[in-house]
Amino acid sequence: MVDAVNDRLKLPKYVEMPGGVAPVTGCSVGEIAPLVVLANFNSHVLRAEPLLDNVTVKKEAGWEVATVTGEHRGARVTVCNAGIGAGSTSNVMEELINLGGKVFIQVGATGAIQEHIGMGDIVVPTGSVRDEGVTRYYAPRQYPAVADYRIVGALVSAARAAGKTVHTGIIRTTDGFYPSQRIEKYVRRYSDLGVLSVEQEVSAILTIASARGCYAGASLVVVGNLVTGLHAWNGDEVELVDNDYFDQIRFVLDALVSLKDELH
Repeated sequence: MVDAVNDRLKLPKYVEMPGGVAPVTGCSVGEIAPLVVLANFNSHVLRAEPLLDNVTVKKEAGWEVATVTGEHRGARVTVCNAGIGAGSTSNVMEELINLGGKVFIQVGATGAIQEHIGMGDIVVPTGSVRDEGVTRYYAPRQYPAVADYRIVGALVSAARAAGKTVHTGIIRTTDGFYPSQRIEKYVRRYSDLGVLSVEQEVSAILTIASARGCYAGASLVVVGNLVTGLHAWNGDEVELVDNDYFDQIRFVLDALVSLKDELH
């Protein structure tokens, strides 16, 4: 019955523009490396270009998605802006996987909900609460959003080698940037459960990667603490947003390349 409905509706599994160009990223076959860094902003992608050698792809698509592909320590790597939020991230990841992406690490930011986690610390999630809307299309609610343990280990080692204070554990992904911070019952509930922090993309990244036979993890710089009230966007340690947010990519690239022969 389902097949009959799909035949009648002509539902596309994937969409391609003329010439095999994916509409969200503007990329085509051969332009995406198996090793992928996901960013939140086009500016971060463009700032990543000087860190790569032999850049072969540099694009900014109509959906405001910038992509750069080059080499780091001899390994081919793609850096792509997946945007803000689980919905935007899912659109980009679907295309990147279709075009050859296999190992994904997000460079992101997060708001801590544990008092002992400091501004500028790095959170490497081992898993995330799926408190967003998009992953219900990929898996039932009981399906966990779990980071690949090898990516977690590589990120922890690389971040510590870069002199960072690192925390590992469960975080929470939510659709609402403002509600996630101002509704006290949610902050308190998950803080009491030992959840480290809250952000907007990680559960989608982990779930989509697992569901589609890929590998994923994330590095998140702490730009606010919802328990202590400090927040970079309120003027506290603004350099975390200006510099540290992006600068994670330096050790993330090292971690990603260290896994190129193990994850395939």
